[in-house]
Amino acid sequence: MTESAERIIKIGFKKNAKKILDEVEFVSAEMIREGWLLKDTCIEDGLGGIHLFFERELKI
Repeated sequence: MTESAERIIKIGFKKNAKKILDEVEFVSAEMIREGWLLKDTCIEDGLGGIHLFFERELKI
């Protein structure tokens, strides 16, 4: 059985690109340490945020 999670990173036009990438890296690394795999990413049409989609196998 698979468990799914989504994290959203706010971006916008005024936020520093390096800060955005650092936040994406931080969130991804944190999730990976907890056993999640990054499966997909998506940027909103209005550049409001980046969606990170994670999955992991449930141990029963």
